[in-house]
Amino acid sequence: MWHLTRDRVLMLTTAVMVVAAGTMTVLYLTKDGGAPPTQAARTADPTPTANAPSSVAPAKAGSMKAGYAVRSKWKNGFNAEVTVTNLGSQPIAGWTVQLKLPPDVDVLSTWGAKSENKAGELILRSQAYNTYLEAGGSIRMGFEAKGDAAQPTSCTINGSPC
Repeated sequence: MWHLTRDRVLMLTTAVMVVAAGTMTVLYLTKDGGAPPTQAARTADPTPTANAPSSVAPAKAGSMKAGYAVRSKWKNGFNAEVTVTNLGSQPIAGWTVQLKLPPDVDVLSTWGAKSENKAGELILRSQAYNTYLEAGGSIRMGFEAKGDAAQPTSCTINGSPC
């Protein structure tokens, strides 16, 4: 009988530790108020930091680019990924990507960026944890949408064409 009780105690202790570790992870990832990033956001290069590098340049026109790719499609919906890359030789602080989407596309959720969706335009902004982007570095974010998986009709990053 003692052996069964010991096994139950070990099982319960393990379950409590797993729940505690999961809770701590979620709290850590959401400490800036955002949702936990998806796998795409977690694998972004470089490792995001909320602390400004010692020499940060404002983003100059043409010093950044944004890429767009549909990653998966299904009937009446799709997932898309946006990649922001710093082409300059200095770290930059802050980025905003604006996508004009086709009229039949309805954005359901986003990850890896603060987002605003109005009148067919999706605006993705850097967050505290990914606002600084080192020279040559890139960050990925994305969204899930209803509608046909078409390319945006226009794209700008910090006001310049993508």
